[in-house]
Formats: sequence, C-alpha cells, structure tokens
Amino acid sequence: MGKSQSKSNHFFNNEEIKKIAQVYNKDGLDGVLPLIKDKCDNLDNEKVSIAVTGESGVGKSAFINAMRGLGPNDEGAAEEGITEQTSEPTPYQHPTLHSVCLLDLPGIGTTRFSARQYLDKVNFNTYDLFVLITGERFKENDVKLAKEIKKMGKEFYFVHSKMDTVEENLNEIGQHDRLEEVFDEIRMYYNRSLKDSGLPTSQVFLVSSRYPHRYDFMEFFGCLESELPENVFVISLPNLTEAVIEKKKKLLRAKIALAAVVSGGIGAIPIPGVSVACDIAILVATLLHMRSYLGLDDESLCRLACRVNKPVQELKAEITSPFVLNITPSSVIKLITSTVSGAAMIADEALLLIPVIGSVIGGTVSFTATCFLLNSALNDFAKFALQVLKKAIEDKSKPEVTENVRLELVVATIQSKLSSPFTDNGLEDIITEIQHVLDQREVHIAVTGESGKGKSAFINAVCGLRPGDPEAAKEGFTEQTMEPKKYKHPSLPSVSLWDLPGAGTPTFEIAKYFKKVKFTEYHLIILIVGNRFTENDKLFVKKIRKIKQDFYVVRSKMDEHEQNDDQYSRNERYKKIKHYCISHLKENGVDSPHVFLVSSRCTADFDFMKLRQDLKLKVGEKKKDLYSREISEMVKHLVGKKKTKLKGTISQLISYATDEGTTFIPGTTCSYNCDAVVEILLFYRWYMGLDDESINQLADKVEKSVEDLKSEVSDPLVFSINSNSVQNVLSSSTSLILYNLQSLLKPLTSVPKSSEIFSKLLESMIDVFAESAMSLTKKAA
Repeated sequence: MGKSQSKSNHFFNNEEIKKIAQVYNKDGLDGVLPLIKDKCDNLDNEKVSIAVTGESGVGKSAFINAMRGLGPNDEGAAEEGITEQTSEPTPYQHPTLHSVCLLDLPGIGTTRFSARQYLDKVNFNTYDLFVLITGERFKENDVKLAKEIKKMGKEFYFVHSKMDTVEENLNEIGQHDRLEEVFDEIRMYYNRSLKDSGLPTSQVFLVSSRYPHRYDFMEFFGCLESELPENVFVISLPNLTEAVIEKKKKLLRAKIALAAVVSGGIGAIPIPGVSVACDIAILVATLLHMRSYLGLDDESLCRLACRVNKPVQELKAEITSPFVLNITPSSVIKLITSTVSGAAMIADEALLLIPVIGSVIGGTVSFTATCFLLNSALNDFAKFALQVLKKAIEDKSKPEVTENVRLELVVATIQSKLSSPFTDNGLEDIITEIQHVLDQREVHIAVTGESGKGKSAFINAVCGLRPGDPEAAKEGFTEQTMEPKKYKHPSLPSVSLWDLPGAGTPTFEIAKYFKKVKFTEYHLIILIVGNRFTENDKLFVKKIRKIKQDFYVVRSKMDEHEQNDDQYSRNERYKKIKHYCISHLKENGVDSPHVFLVSSRCTADFDFMKLRQDLKLKVGEKKKDLYSREISEMVKHLVGKKKTKLKGTISQLISYATDEGTTFIPGTTCSYNCDAVVEILLFYRWYMGLDDESINQLADKVEKSVEDLKSEVSDPLVFSINSNSVQNVLSSSTSLILYNLQSLLKPLTSVPKSSEIFSKLLESMIDVFAESAMSLTKKAA
C-alpha cells in the first residue's frame, strides 16, 4: 500500500524552522545552537516498530532475517523452522539502527493463537506499520488481519513469500518460460481476493527471503521508504550492493552540516596551531556514527566475517587507512591540523540544510574545516565499505560461488542503468520452448509381432493400464486386435503406441500382412517375440531392415519361466535367453540389436525399466532428427530476439563505458572505463546464458556435460572476460572500427568519438555472444 509523500530536502519541518528563527532573533547564535544539537542527537532515534504478521508457516521469521541482512544461522537471527516457532511477539532490533524494531508476531490460526483471540494476545494496536505475509492462498485469517489494520488507520503491505519455490516448481515441470505469466496470475488473484473481501486493492510484493536480490524485494524496500523517515530507512538497509552504500553515503553527507554546526558552536575549543575551534567529542562521535552505518566498525565486520566464513582480519585488510580503524580524539586533532588548508572547498548546498543561520556560520573557518574533514572521511569510509563488500563475496576456495555472487552484483549494477529490467536471461527458457514445441510433435510407435505374443498386454504395461480399464487394450486368449489402435503414452508427450493386429492368423496372413499394415507410417517399431525366434519373426526383421526403420525386439512373458530356483540359476537363464535372441538377430543381419526381456505382469523386473529409459531417449532423438530444421529456425529466432534487445541497451550504457575513462584506445585519444566495459560484457554474456552458472544449469537440464556444450563456442573471449582481454580486443579491432567509422562519417568528420567506437564494439560483441548462444543451444537441444 504505502502513502505517497514528498520528502523535504532538509531535516527540519516548518514549525522547527519558525522556532529557530524566533530564537535566533531573540538570543542570537548561542540560543540556536542547542536546538541544532538536539536535532542532530535525535535524528536517528525516531522509533519505528514494524510488525510482521500472517498465518503460521508462511515465512515471517525468514522474512525478518532477510530484512536485517542476516542468515538463519547468524547470531541474533530469528529462529526459522518447519514447526511453529514464535509463541509470543518477539522484537528484533536492527543490527546497526536500534531505533528500528521488527516484531515477529506469532502465526494466526494455530491452536495456541486462534483467530478470535489473536488480536488481543499480540497487542495489535501498538505497532506503527504492518507487513502481512501470505502463503499460496489468500486465507480468511488474512482478511481479518487486513481489516483490523485498516480499522486502526495504519499502513500495511501484502507480501507473498517463498517465490523461489514457485520458480523451482515451474522448472521441474518444464514451464520456466511461464514465470512472469504465473507471477501476474498471482498478483491478479490477490487483488481479486482483496476486492471480493471488501478491502482496497493493493500492490502485492512477491519475494523470496532466501534470495532478497530477486523478484520484488528491492521494490518492497522502495515502497517502505515512503513510510519511514528517510534517514531511518536508508541507514537500516544492509550493505547488499554498491547502490545501497552510495545511498547511505548521500544521506550521511547531508548530516555532516548539522554535525559541523554543533561541533563549531557548543563547547568548541581552539585547536593549537590552527585557527579552528570545535568540539572534538562531537567530531569523534560523528565519525564513529558514519563508520558504523557503513559497516566498518568491529561489530559489523565480525558479523559479516562470520556470515561469509572468512577471518575478520581478511576483511579489515581491505581498510588501508589506519585512521578508519582507530578513531580517537588525538587522531581527529591530527587530521584536522593537516586538512585546514584544503577546507575552503566546501559545498554551498550543505549550508541549505541549516535554516536561518546557514549563511552566518558558513563563512567561519571552523565550520568549513569541520565539513571538509567529515566529507573527506566519508569518502574514505564509502570506498572501504565497497572494498570490504567485494572481499566478502570473494571465495578463492570456491571460485564458482565467487563468480556467481560477483556476477549478481554486476547484473544489479547494469540493470540499474537500464530503462527496463532484463529478467529473461539464460538459454534454459529457449530450450524449454523448443522442448515445448517438440512435445507437440507426434511420434508414432508400432507394436507388432505374431498373434498371441502379448502385444496388447505390453501396451497396457507401458501405459500403466490394467486389463479391463476403460482405456486399456483388450487382452485375451483369442484374436483381439483386428485393426491398428492408438494409445497415448502416459509420460512421453505426443507419443502414441499403436497396437497392430497380430500376424500369422487367417485374418492376417503373413504374406498379406505387410501390405495391410504399412510400417513406413511409424517412426519406431517394437517387435514382440515369444520363447522361440520364428520364421515370421525373421520376415518381420527382413521387412523392417528393408525400409531402414529403427526397431526394438522385446522378448515377452519372462515371468512364465520363473521357478523356485536360486538367484544364480535365474541369472543364468536370463543370460541364455538374451544371448539366444541377439544371436538370431545378428544371423539375420542386425549388427547392433536392441533386445529387452520383459514381463508385462512384473514391470519392475527384468529389462522393463531399462526399456522405458531407452525408449525415452530414442523418442527424443527421433524428434530432433525429424524436426532439426524447425529447431534451427526456432533457435535463430529466439536468440535473435535477445540480440535485438541487447542492442537496444547500447545507447543507455555508452556513457557508463566512456565516462571517467582512464584507459586509452591504442593509436587514439579516446578513453574508456575498462572496469565498466568488463561489467557490460559480463552482463551481455549473462543475458545470453553463457556464464558458468547458466551453462552448468543448462547441462544438468539437458543431461550433457559442460565441456560438450562449451566446445561449441569458438571465440575464446566469451569465457574469458577481464581487463586484459578487453584491452586486447580493443587493440586488435579498433583499427577496423576506426576505418569503418571514418568511411561512414566523411565528409562530416574524420575523427570518431569514443562513444561511436564503443557503440560499434558493443554491437560486434553482442553478435559474438549471439552466435555462441545459437551454437550452444543447438548442441543442448
């Protein structure tokens, strides 16, 4: 839900500004400074209580842990589990912002917390804001909670949890391409349920507490920001990404002016050797405050080290400034002494945050020196916070995990610069779509052989049917099948088994059989044979070989040979029968016969399971052979759509690639940001599904080795994107790009710009990724 309220550019409301003006007019600067100090002291102490409620088992505790940036096993984390965990409202302070309290309320609707008693037991009217966690269905208890919150006139959000489970379920049934469609269906379901319940429609946030960077979690943070004081909200965010660190830095910078006023006013003491007077204790407190909120204090570093399973000293090693780890009065005085000379460069906009007296204090050396000191320190803190974050996600012992986490950061960085999100990355969706199309393509399997060998019983066994079932093939002791009859395979989509009439009867004499039953209409033939390899069986083999059709030979009724003998004798009998069948087939020209010994009554015994597995593989091969051209056209079309979409991002990312560039293209005056170019190419590779994680997942899906899939990619740059490879590419390809651009631009200009060169470079790299993706997909399909 959430209100839409505009945020002021300063920390003072109109009443506070009027009061400051009155006091200043009456008592001057000395009267105003205590008011500024009170504001500075209480800025982060605005108490906010957020209640997380909902039915038992929907993931409230996990959601609270995700909000606090904690894992389930971290110290201080809310207890998660598969049984009822929360028996009373449990407060959880934010790790660094103690004024923010998240309350884990017991689940409604259990024997301990019936809906009728729930509201009184959990003191429902004492909280500022509510997050209502819902499960797979919108329940009656959800309606009761929402109506009670509405009656109190308080704000609430609907959060549908465990969305990663929804995605996993779609993957299992091969419908990952329907993910966005299913998400939209869930949102519409909730809005319809709210409306039917007499509640106003509301945005429903689809989240995963296991993966807070996915789905709607960050969007939820954005809406929550509109409800909380900005300073409280931003500082409460865990350092998940560079963007969060930058947001914290921006807010802390705005606070610096307040701290500088207080430091230079109340209790200011002259610093020996320089013309500056300030309150050192306030400066120390402000610096410690900034360091803590950027996660650089000992407690935060230890907590992070524990979570990522690294020594805390390894993280501290990224903080190369001794001052950051040792903020004391003496170190602050030393720093002030060394920075006064540069303090003249102070941002005028900071003074706008101080109403009424900003212009008065802005000209003082103490104020400018203090602001300069704090701003410089903040820049260092933010830089080290980012370095610590990068170190935390680095894992040398598990490079694939490190690469995956790093890639998530890169993707998040690039996504933030695009006008619309890219969520359909990877090749699995394309494979799924191809598989969906192939599933619709028919494969027909003929089951044939002499009459009485058990063809109908075999079809029923394969289809999981019992004799007498309405859909079952008719079994019996007399001739049953008089014409080909179709049966759908239960687990192989669009695969039909055809029960053909038995050969060798008066109705179907063998001499006329092959004219009446046209084997060329089928894609695969299963020949059922009995305990002897007959002349008719030989004729079947001869006919099938003549039309060059694939076929299996199934020796039926193996259970009829079962006797009360030991396992050794049973195995020997099995080997003997198998050898008998294979030898006869080889005598009739079949070099590599596929022979399966089965019992239609005992499908868990003999070769029945192996036959099912082989049949599944064979059907897949048949479909790919039959529809190979269609697959190629589909791959070209679907990868082409990705390529077009990526090329649409070039204009949005050019400035990121070329701004603040410190690396020059050989032979030109054009500079570029090498790290940014690497990130863009990593993003492009990720979207095309060519990163390691995507290929590993694809290999698992199609049951092929990663090496086989990667072997289809010929350009070595695809799997080796780093600063060196980017510079090598630019060195080798820039001359050609320049030549082409100069030819196109004449007579307008003869010197292409960096943006023009990189536009062509990114376009060519997208082509490389697209070609690689097509080759790899064809191999996977």
